[in-house]
Formats: sequence, C-alpha cells, structure tokens
Amino acid sequence: MLSIIRKTFVVLFVATSMVLSINAQDTKNDNTKVEVGSYCPVAYLAMQKNVEGDPQYSSTYEGKTYYLANADAKKMFDAEPEKYLPKYDGYCATAVSMGKLMESDPQLFSVYNEATYLFSNKMAKETFDKNPEMTVKNADKNFTALTK
Repeated sequence: MLSIIRKTFVVLFVATSMVLSINAQDTKNDNTKVEVGSYCPVAYLAMQKNVEGDPQYSSTYEGKTYYLANADAKKMFDAEPEKYLPKYDGYCATAVSMGKLMESDPQLFSVYNEATYLFSNKMAKETFDKNPEMTVKNADKNFTALTK
C-alpha cells in the first residue's frame, strides 16, 4: 500500500512540475518564430549536444524556421530535415506520453533510437531516460490525437 502511495506521489509530482514549466521557445526581434529555442537540431543528433544556432545558417521547413550551427549543419538539415527534427513537434516527450502537450526547454534533450526528444524540465527528462521505450510507445499513441 505504501508503495502505491509513493508511486502516485511521484507521478503527481512529475505532472505538476511539467505543468509549471516555462515556455522555452524563442521569438526573435523580426517576429520570426525560431523553433527549438534557436538551438541547432542537427547538433542534438550528430553531436549529442545542445548548440545555439546561427541566424546566418537558417533554414525553413514546413513553414518553421530553424537556426543551424554552421554551413555543414545547414547542409545536413536541408538534405534530411525529418531526420533532425525533434519528435512530437518539439513538445515535451514525457508530457505527450501522459496525454498532454507541453512546451519544452530546448536545453533538455535525449537521443534515443536515432531521434531527438525534448523535455519541459529535468524530472521529465529523468523519467524518459529511465524507460524511453515505454515513454515513446505511449507518446506515439497519444500525439496524433493531441494535435488534432
């Protein structure tokens, strides 16, 4: 019984923490919304680092603007944008797995099965990292319904 109460408390704590997270997407002075907080989507996957993109190496894909770290990253992104885009349109993967759309902090990410996943806070990332297979399975089931 105590174990069930502890697990329930942890789930409620994670959910509450995610609800209180701050929107981390960036808007530049020219009113162009830059995806993933102006971080380079190629760097997540290719370098497993969060690297600020440079506006001079920007690309637009499906109406969204991305800043890439350098000319090579731009070439890679332009050749295969779907490969480098964070899953679930950049929403917190753990929140999506719980049936919620929540903005992510682009500094918090994990790479799993050659895909990038972003998170709203450290606890959401830790939850994902403990069992990424289950989180992705649940998020994949939920995402389409959440975005309709």
